Amino acid sequence: MKQVIAVPDLVANEAQFGYSQCVALGDFVFVAGQASVDRDGNVVEGDMESQARKTFENLRLALRAAGSDLDGILAMTSFVVDIGQNGPAFWKIRKEVMPNASFTSATIGVAGLVDPRLLVEIQCTAARPRGPMG
Repeated sequence: MKQVIAVPDLVANEAQFGYSQCVALGDFVFVAGQASVDRDGNVVEGDMESQARKTFENLRLALRAAGSDLDGILAMTSFVVDIGQNGPAFWKIRKEVMPNASFTSATIGVAGLVDPRLLVEIQCTAARPRGPMG
C-alpha cells in the first residue's frame, strides 16, 4: 500500500501545489523534485556548488524520513539550468556526496526552474534496506 512520508524538515508544498514530497511503496521510495530551499520555503541562493549541496541535503532528509539514504538511490533525474556552465560544478558535488555511483542517472539541461534563482532540481527513486537478510 502506498504510504505518504512526512518530512518535517522540508517545506510542505502538498496543500499549495497538490503533491507529496516523499511516497513509499514497499521497499521503494519516491522523492519529488528537491532544490536549494530551506524549511521555510526560502531559496538558499548561491553558486551551483552551494545550491547542489543544499539540494542533496534536502534529498537526504526525505530519504532518511522514509528509512533510506543517498546510498539507497536507484535512479536520479537532475534538471540543471545552463548545463554548459553549471553542469561541471553539479557533477563535482554529486560525485563528492555520492562517491559510489551505483545508480542510474539522467541530467537534463533546462532554461529555468519554478523560481528563477534556482540552478538545480533533483528527483529520485530509492530502495529501503530489508534488514540483515537482504
